[in-house]
Amino acid sequence: MSLSRGESARGGSARGGSAQGESASGKKQVSNAFDFAQGMKALNPQERALVERRRRVLGTLGPLFYDRPIHVVRGEGAHLFDAQGDDFLDCYNNVACVGHANAKVREAVSGQLGLQDTHSRYLQDEVLDYAERLLWHFPALLNRVSFTNSGSESNDLALRMARVYTGHQGVVVTSNAYHGITSLVSSVSPSFGTGVPLAPFLATVEVSDLLTGGLPEAEIRATLLSRFQHAFRQLHAAGYGVSAVLLDQIFSSDGVLPGAPGWVDDIADAVHKVGGILIADEVQSGFARTGDEFWGFERHHAAVDVVTMGKPMGNGIPTGAVVYKEAVGDAFAESTRYFNTFGGNPVSMRAAGAVLDQIEDMHLQSHAKGMGDFISTELESLLAGRSRFGGIRHAGLFIGIDISDGRDSSGCPGGDPQAARSIINRLRDERVLISAAGAEGSTLKLRPPLVFTQQDAERLLESCELLCSEGYFG
Repeated sequence: MSLSRGESARGGSARGGSAQGESASGKKQVSNAFDFAQGMKALNPQERALVERRRRVLGTLGPLFYDRPIHVVRGEGAHLFDAQGDDFLDCYNNVACVGHANAKVREAVSGQLGLQDTHSRYLQDEVLDYAERLLWHFPALLNRVSFTNSGSESNDLALRMARVYTGHQGVVVTSNAYHGITSLVSSVSPSFGTGVPLAPFLATVEVSDLLTGGLPEAEIRATLLSRFQHAFRQLHAAGYGVSAVLLDQIFSSDGVLPGAPGWVDDIADAVHKVGGILIADEVQSGFARTGDEFWGFERHHAAVDVVTMGKPMGNGIPTGAVVYKEAVGDAFAESTRYFNTFGGNPVSMRAAGAVLDQIEDMHLQSHAKGMGDFISTELESLLAGRSRFGGIRHAGLFIGIDISDGRDSSGCPGGDPQAARSIINRLRDERVLISAAGAEGSTLKLRPPLVFTQQDAERLLESCELLCSEGYFG
């Protein structure tokens, strides 16, 4: 028996050919992306010239956000400023997790550049200083770290380590997961759509239908466990075995699904029983983002084996990391080596250290919880009763708002990606920046820098109230 490409752990296609957001060629469109073919007409001459300049040298491989892309020239805190000096409230960017142009990060980087910045084949204090601080934030069994330049590289290394350690190849992810852009991790990232073939050793599990609310937690956990166990059986029957379950701990691409804390630990126990490991992708949920805990896997009390990090770690200075149990790394080291020229370079390590300083000194974990609770409560009150409001979920400063079409074929609400796109672009006109998530792109995603202030929150809420008055939420 073999496992077909794109076959989900529930036996269906993880990439339906008629799904919302796919073009005639089968490539999935990026939610909220600028349309290079049709969007030029709406731009003023200066905007059009800049987009044309970009297209001439960068092509259209990389998406631009919004129907009218923003010409960003500087940032400060949770704010970005365009070439005209207009102030945009950034409610989306977790890269600058401790704020755009953070002074402490800038000082750390500048100071290190005045000393040295080379690869880690030499004995250096910078990488050791940061490694010790980072590992302090983990359970004792997660006691080793390797450094990369991005979350993609981190997930790539984690999957390679899992293969060697377990002797298996099979991987299980959620049905609309995104884990990076390397050849390996893009092949286990269904959110890319049909333009990027899924790996034959991949099984996917649907989680969004259970984690959007309304079902008893015991039922959710039992059903999810059953689905993952079915995926394990598929992979074993196909001859791949199970090397790893790889999970984004906030399930951002699946629609921002923080619910039923604890279910991930059920999966950890189950994958260990079939000879695999659990990899926690913390690129989006880590570094105090979810408020309750420093890492997303801690919200689920999950016994993870490997943890991956990326974007927020250096506040815009490229860096990433893989934290793992010593036995996992030792098995990998016996068969090969891992060397990354810029992974753990001194400048990135000093930037990452400054990020930890800011999270600790500014108490940003508790701030994320309090601010996220406030925004979520206020938005739920504001949107209650609106026909396009399908519900809200959050953990700390990570918020998802479902935009509904009011009904589906059975008379129940379904997602409305076009309405979501309209809301996103109308907020952009009000100089408030958000984005979308979910398989259809019908969930509004709010994920601001951790330094988001009460004044920033009030501005966001005022803009949403304006859109309500204009009928965007029904």
